[in-house]
Amino acid sequence: MVMVMMVMGCNSGGVKDAEKVFLSEMVNLGKGFMEVFVSFGDMITGTLGIKADTKKSEIGGYFTKIAETMKGVREKLGKIMEENGKYEKVKEKVEGFIGKISKIEEGAKKAALGATDSAVIGGVVKANSVGANTDLGSIKNLVEGIKEIVDLVITEGDGQADKTKPADADKKNIGKLFGGKTEDAGGAEDKHVAAASASIGAVSGADILKAIAGSNSNVSKDGKVKEANDAAGLALAKGTNTDDDKLTTAESKKDAVIVGGIAFRGMAKDGKFIVKEIGNNKTEAEGAKGAAANAVNKVLSTLIIAIRNAVDGG
Repeated sequence: MVMVMMVMGCNSGGVKDAEKVFLSEMVNLGKGFMEVFVSFGDMITGTLGIKADTKKSEIGGYFTKIAETMKGVREKLGKIMEENGKYEKVKEKVEGFIGKISKIEEGAKKAALGATDSAVIGGVVKANSVGANTDLGSIKNLVEGIKEIVDLVITEGDGQADKTKPADADKKNIGKLFGGKTEDAGGAEDKHVAAASASIGAVSGADILKAIAGSNSNVSKDGKVKEANDAAGLALAKGTNTDDDKLTTAESKKDAVIVGGIAFRGMAKDGKFIVKEIGNNKTEAEGAKGAAANAVNKVLSTLIIAIRNAVDGG
């Protein structure tokens, strides 16, 4: 929006009365953008309240709110352009801005379709009682929707960022969170969850978003952890009755990819985390719940701030 206003300023010298009216309308529109920034501020504050028992549908609600906010901006700009489209310098800039806003809107709509479940984001289960695995359609919508936004608003970050160096076996066994061997004690232990939490703390939100955007939306459901090579593959992995549950590919062991997989599984329908024990006061269960909340929080807050900055910069 700042760039749009700058173009208007360059176009305002010696204007005719009709053009002055146009500029006045655009300035008033700029004032109206304060409502947009307040809305983003509320959303950012809201992400601070994301907890393990936050419902997946509440995460979808954030994406819906983003889409609605972008729609409001687009409609306000479109109305002004319909009435004053003859001023070419401003028209060109505003039309480009509208195009950007529209893509963010569509991306948010699609991402919202991936987070509609009434279950909590920090669901945990034992390896021998997983039931339905992470929903393929949810992951596909999240990948495609978030990617459309990330490609427009995230300029930094490394989707292959890898900064932690825990014991090699502990990092490989983070894979048990996604698809532990289907036996009673096949899920992740507390040391494996601790390694995952270290990954979450080590990478930036932009790194995670780049890993998410770099995922293949056509990944297969119920693949093996050892064959996963991106965040979506991890989120959709499922345990087997053999030892297929370790992070094996070079890509899957990257911190940003691991955290992207955790965020995906937290948001997506039927996504749950596989731990050794789920009873009260079990460290691995409580740790996995917290890891899910932290990963989703980091993704969503970073994305909302980046969108706000993109709107502000025009």
